[in-house]
Amino acid sequence: MYKIFLIPLFLFSSGDLLSESDVPSPRLGDTLNQTITLDQEGKIGRNIYRNLQKHNYIINNFLVYDYITYLGNKLSRNILLERDYLFFITKSTDVNAFAVPGGFVGINGGLVVLTQNEAQLAGVISHELGHVVLRHSAEMMANSNVNSIPMWIGIFAGLLAGQTEASIASIKAGIGLSVQNNINLVRENEIESDNFAVSLMLKSNYDLNEMAKFFRLMQGDSNNQTQVNEYFLTHPLYKNRISTIKKRAAIQNNAIINSSDDYHFIKNIIVNMLSMPIDNSSTKNEAINNHRAALDYVSKGNYKKARKVLQPSYDKNNYNIYVASLMSQILWLQNEKKHSKNILKKILTIYPNNNAINNQLYFLNIKDSINLKASTSGMARLMNNNIYNPDLYKLLAEGYSKLDDDYKSKRALIDYYNLKGNISMAFKVIDDGLKSKQLNDSEKDILKNLKNSILCDTNPPLEPIFGDKTCN
Repeated sequence: MYKIFLIPLFLFSSGDLLSESDVPSPRLGDTLNQTITLDQEGKIGRNIYRNLQKHNYIINNFLVYDYITYLGNKLSRNILLERDYLFFITKSTDVNAFAVPGGFVGINGGLVVLTQNEAQLAGVISHELGHVVLRHSAEMMANSNVNSIPMWIGIFAGLLAGQTEASIASIKAGIGLSVQNNINLVRENEIESDNFAVSLMLKSNYDLNEMAKFFRLMQGDSNNQTQVNEYFLTHPLYKNRISTIKKRAAIQNNAIINSSDDYHFIKNIIVNMLSMPIDNSSTKNEAINNHRAALDYVSKGNYKKARKVLQPSYDKNNYNIYVASLMSQILWLQNEKKHSKNILKKILTIYPNNNAINNQLYFLNIKDSINLKASTSGMARLMNNNIYNPDLYKLLAEGYSKLDDDYKSKRALIDYYNLKGNISMAFKVIDDGLKSKQLNDSEKDILKNLKNSILCDTNPPLEPIFGDKTCN
């Protein structure tokens, strides 16, 4: 299974809102902007994210994406500081989480599986949000001798993609921090992020006892010791960490452990996708158990058995999004396509704006070449809130291609390759478009500008001493 190797240095990666006075300030204060601006952080983050997509490390499943976005937004809405965040789950079975510059917060699938409830997962996300808001990555850069943005992109991306040796060589060549200074800085950042997380959990009313319990769970979980050690290598322990969190929990009343059953259904999907054992998620909820069993049968190609296991839960509640989505998938795989789509349409009468169900219906229609115009238009509307999901762009390109809209198909395909970090293929599609007789001059001009935009955002060329600048 995929592993993402990280080292401590780089894991940083209105009334009730957290203001700047509510949280610890970065040690370097406002001088961080002299090292790297928020826009530059965003550029680094986008390139790292592309690199993870390129290596197929990110789970793009719509149900998973919607849930982790919901949970992340539920927490980040209590932060006064304005910034866009992207929350995602990786395919790594290691127990770890990371925040990289630009507000990109990643949670490894292995960590999600180890958690026992939503509050524990919220504690991890809150901690990583602390690294982002307090700009610990910028602080680390300010303490180094490396001042090249492209070099930082390469170092971060290399570490997250498992290219450890080359990245560590870059660090040794230019980072300029002693080992002890590095340890002290990381430990200080961990304390700051924990304090931030505690305040954020209190504002969001998630149970702080569960946050403390999860740290204790990781310390004592011998069954997952290798994966757990990965977390503590990148998030070092400090004295009284758990007891400090528990003391703050004493002031809570009616704190949230699980806001809904969504957490358990999402965990089922992740466990199935990563083929992981699951020991700590036994539940008395029949629908959750049947959903898990049906997923297992589907992955083995036994659709008949999957349907039989899931049917009782669907009959009891055919408006459960997770059960209905899986039942629709099973029926479509059994070639009962009309029945499959009717299940989704029924759900949409209650939840008309549900991203995952709409996407599933559009996907089936485009694959079946049915209602192409409406489905492709609907898919395009979904892009407004899902601009970082490459699978959407690929499906959109297929829909436009079937509608003989060569320009829009190429635009979607370019965005797909760009987001997957395959810049050479993105440029090939652009060059093909510039030669195409199907595109007008205005469309070709847009493609030319798009090529320059992609170049400047990913790997800007050396600027000429004289003449026009290619990038700002």
